[in-house]
Amino acid sequence: MTIRIDSRRLALRPLAVSDIDRVADYLGDFDVSRMLSRAPHPYDREDGLEKLRRAEEDAARWPDIEEIGFAIDHEGGLVGAISFRALHATPVIGYWLGRPYWGQGLMGEAVQAALGWLFAMRAVAAVDASVMQDNPASVALLRKVGFAIIGSEECSSLSRCATVPAIRMRLERADFLGSSNT
Repeated sequence: MTIRIDSRRLALRPLAVSDIDRVADYLGDFDVSRMLSRAPHPYDREDGLEKLRRAEEDAARWPDIEEIGFAIDHEGGLVGAISFRALHATPVIGYWLGRPYWGQGLMGEAVQAALGWLFAMRAVAAVDASVMQDNPASVALLRKVGFAIIGSEECSSLSRCATVPAIRMRLERADFLGSSNT
């Protein structure tokens, strides 16, 4: 089964080993990686290749997987990524966008499309997110698509080599499907 999600300006498709150059370039930017829990800085290309190999293998085993990652393609190339982990529990969304594409509404479009796909593919009641407190743009993006703040927590950050304060957010299935997001 080929997985592909199309929106007005974007195509979301499973991550692939062939994405390594653009992934390494964008995640090599500390302003991108510092807002992610699982991206080291400096970015380790060999580790990245291994993660992309696993992502390819996981996508080939859909739907019997715990995590899925999508490349966000815009105008013919990868500009970011979006993923869901804990697919057999309450899924957790994560995402990043290369700095040249910030401020264009691309991530909001990708998140909305990916959530629509997830709720169509899985009978999950909600999707969770954890956003570092010093990332107000991500909090605003998630609120715009219907996420509510449900608490706070500590979040590990590989790139910062630290634990940082984070905001816990949740999107209920009924809220997403009952809104104009679909």
